[in-house]
Amino acid sequence: MNIFETRTMLEALKVSPPAQSFLRDRYFANVRTFTTQKIDIDIVKGKRRIAPFVHPKIGGKTVEREGYRTDSYEAPEVSPDMITTAEDILNRQPGQPIYGGFDPNRAAAEQLGADLAELDEMITRREEVMCAEALFTGQINIKGDGYDEVLRYWPTNPAEQPYKALAGNAVWDGSEANPLADLREARRAIIQSSGVTPRDAIMGTDALEAFLSALGKMEVELDYRRVDMGIIDPDHLPNGVTYWGYLKDSALDIFTYDEWYLDDNGDEKPMVPSDLVLIGSPSVRTTMAYGLVTLMRGSDDNAAPEFYAERRVPDSWVQRKNPAGRIVQVKSRPLPIIHQIDGFRVLKVLA
Repeated sequence: MNIFETRTMLEALKVSPPAQSFLRDRYFANVRTFTTQKIDIDIVKGKRRIAPFVHPKIGGKTVEREGYRTDSYEAPEVSPDMITTAEDILNRQPGQPIYGGFDPNRAAAEQLGADLAELDEMITRREEVMCAEALFTGQINIKGDGYDEVLRYWPTNPAEQPYKALAGNAVWDGSEANPLADLREARRAIIQSSGVTPRDAIMGTDALEAFLSALGKMEVELDYRRVDMGIIDPDHLPNGVTYWGYLKDSALDIFTYDEWYLDDNGDEKPMVPSDLVLIGSPSVRTTMAYGLVTLMRGSDDNAAPEFYAERRVPDSWVQRKNPAGRIVQVKSRPLPIIHQIDGFRVLKVLA
């Protein structure tokens, strides 16, 4: 069996443990793979029905119609790769016997598994960043080799955007802070504009500290009795998530999400901006879309394309120039889509 054959590596990828992806898994659970690279997105405000569809039309023009708009985007390609040289295989890895028992074929297979897992994790983290941008800023910045565009979900008119920045003493560390009233107002706005009842409030770290401090000043006690202390830990949940409690008056569960990433400049940033609060629900209509991936097979003169409608598509080839070795690459064309843009609301609660 050739372990570097695409379909063999596909099976290995499917059993790889996932990276932390709370936002993607909770709010973009509807996964669809498409048979074209371009994805047309219908975005409608209010309670009207909206759904994505795909066709082979070329271009990225926005078509305005009454009550909704259609945006056409090419799902961006993410394709990290790693090279394995003969030296990498022959050098003893941690946990391998020091004397004897070395099997180069097994070492190559283990190295392949480790590389596939690391590449998959890199793509997952990119997807999580894209989801965070879509949720907290209403747009996704697609910049890189061959890409320089912005996918916008929110309307360009700030007055129509599901976003509110508190000001003056009304900020949550101000003298007139009333976070409970702010959350109730955000909940009503979501229900009125989208018909969706929000369930979650995801708070940045500074927003949470200001929230707890303001509650203390208001002498409000949270009721934690909804959580069965014998079944789950109400403080530390999987994927870097912390559960803080339940607000009865706004029917919201309070969470924080402790996860960071390195941006394209090498700077570490939190996945959830520290001064923002996201109010929403997993029932908001969204899609985690994946465009068609193309691989070229054969020699330069007889190269032919192979098409894969998959979330991840691994590829491998031998590089004979220095450094000589085998390159393993994983390709994906992810695109998180928010159909009900009014189903979420973002509050900027600190100055």
